[in-house]
Amino acid sequence: MRVGLFGGSFNPPHVGHLAVARAVRAAHDLDQVILIPAARPPHKPDEPDMASPTDRLAMTEALAACDPGLVVSNVELSRIGPSYSVETIRGFQAERPEDTFFFLIGADTVGELPTWKDALALLNEISFVPVNRPGHDMEEALATVARELGPDLATGLRERCVTMPPSAISSTDIRQAILTGEPWKTGVPDGVATIIRAEGLYGRNFVTEVTTIRELGDHVGARVELRGWLYKIRGKGKIAFLHLRDGSGIVQVILKRDAVGEDTMKACKEAGQEASLKVRGAVRADARAPGGFEVEADDVEIVSPAVGEYPIALQQHGVDFLLGVRHLWLRSSKQHAVIRIRSEVIQAMRDFFYERDFTNVDAPIFTPAAREGTSNLFRVDYFDDEAFLSQSGQLYMEAAAMAHGKVYCFGPTFRAEKSKTRRHLTEFWMVEPEMAYATLDDVMDLSEEFLEYVVGRALERCPTELATLERDLEPLKRAQRPFPRISYDEAVQLLKDKGHEFTWGDDFGAADETVISENFDRPVLIHRYPAAIKAFYMKRDPNDERLALGVDVIAPEGVGEVIGGGERATDLDYLLEQIALHKLPQEAFEWYLDLRRYGSVPHGGFGLGLERTVAWICGREHVREAIPFPRTIYRKEP
Repeated sequence: MRVGLFGGSFNPPHVGHLAVARAVRAAHDLDQVILIPAARPPHKPDEPDMASPTDRLAMTEALAACDPGLVVSNVELSRIGPSYSVETIRGFQAERPEDTFFFLIGADTVGELPTWKDALALLNEISFVPVNRPGHDMEEALATVARELGPDLATGLRERCVTMPPSAISSTDIRQAILTGEPWKTGVPDGVATIIRAEGLYGRNFVTEVTTIRELGDHVGARVELRGWLYKIRGKGKIAFLHLRDGSGIVQVILKRDAVGEDTMKACKEAGQEASLKVRGAVRADARAPGGFEVEADDVEIVSPAVGEYPIALQQHGVDFLLGVRHLWLRSSKQHAVIRIRSEVIQAMRDFFYERDFTNVDAPIFTPAAREGTSNLFRVDYFDDEAFLSQSGQLYMEAAAMAHGKVYCFGPTFRAEKSKTRRHLTEFWMVEPEMAYATLDDVMDLSEEFLEYVVGRALERCPTELATLERDLEPLKRAQRPFPRISYDEAVQLLKDKGHEFTWGDDFGAADETVISENFDRPVLIHRYPAAIKAFYMKRDPNDERLALGVDVIAPEGVGEVIGGGERATDLDYLLEQIALHKLPQEAFEWYLDLRRYGSVPHGGFGLGLERTVAWICGREHVREAIPFPRTIYRKEP
């Protein structure tokens, strides 16, 4: 096989390269031409207008796809040094001893032949094909060869020379065209042009990286592309200020008519609030700008304009209206901040348990019976039977704890309470850890550590969001161990001392919890409640049979209970008695009773309501703002 070796920077590969390969192939009856992108450094190392070896290889492969007689080798890219190396040619000879090679060299390289190591030996073994390209003096180069290596060699090179027409374009011409914004795509095949645009190669008209507003600090001085939505725009004449949001933040974009053009300025002003945009431009630091950075645009692409007037104006709206357009209200700055904090809190919860070797075990949503009766559960048809939407995964976690030791579940739970208070949702998320060989004290210790960790994580990683919400951080900063611990009896006495009417044996309501929490500067743990107001599975206090070994954690600022838990009963006869007392179907709990028949041990855990916790951290009065799409007694849409 007669094979041409065509080395070069291919930076970028262009139609001129195709023309050279085809001309040499025709002149010397070659079967194949191998394109070899070189490992040479950029022509201008101080200017960021060159493509990386990886990009050059991809572009050269796109060029080769234009002609079945062309293939690509990456052999040069794995080494450091000048192109057209003797070692490279030797490598091809060793791999393909039956082939005859023709090495394409430009006029500029012909003059360098006398300086090559082992050049004489190589020139006697392989046919060099000079390519007489415009802009280089082939006769001067051949004169150097004749003078240094002998006239016969120079004559042989002249005989094999292929002269290209003056119209052949160079890589430098294309790079310069790209840098100056002149037409350039006709100089490269479509596949190469696509790579140049996609990778943002060579010049200011292309983006080096798509990024987010949150990461602009890593790109000061660089040109980037942001993808987002139009929050608002102001300005007249030759300059306008566009506020773009992208899900990670909001940034001010400067639009200058001279930079983006009259048509783009007009289109941006007419696009409408929440139109989707791609903005390209240079990032610069500015302490006066939102977030400390701004983008000076040189190109704006309107992906989709808004259709009609945006339903949510920038002025105040009532909560009922906003909940009706919750799918759009989520885009507002404060609601956006709440959901980002919720996301961080969820991650913190999972990290907490993962770091402490808890196993995540998912609890079922459909349950055959309630853990505390069915009056507050949603009934659903279950084929020819009925089931209930789960109000807790705790009983299942007790089973899982007997298998894994330390477990937790995290998922949606449902309560059919006809409550209209700011603390209630019919669908909410709860995290429920459970530990084998754990006492009430262990449960309280874990509750404190868990809550401190989660709040601390929000403070550490969500400062921007908390600032957007104008949250007073001091109450959150005080959520550090140890938390005060008081008994139910002590809490009742505290209420009486404050002149607050309360009857021993009742459960604490929202007003009671608020009065109690006002006496402490951080969450407070209330333990050992009357057994009559706690679940059937709660263990009795061995020192006072009236009390159950349960605990609630009350958050400050009127938030109320965020954690409820305790130590579980382990005695089989006691549980049978309680199931009968609560008029629960024993057959639905036989699996649960097996946990006491086969290796019962002290164990306990708690449940934390995600939405109440997030609402507290965010300083939101109502839990409906702490969940993306709230479900309440009167709302199941959108």
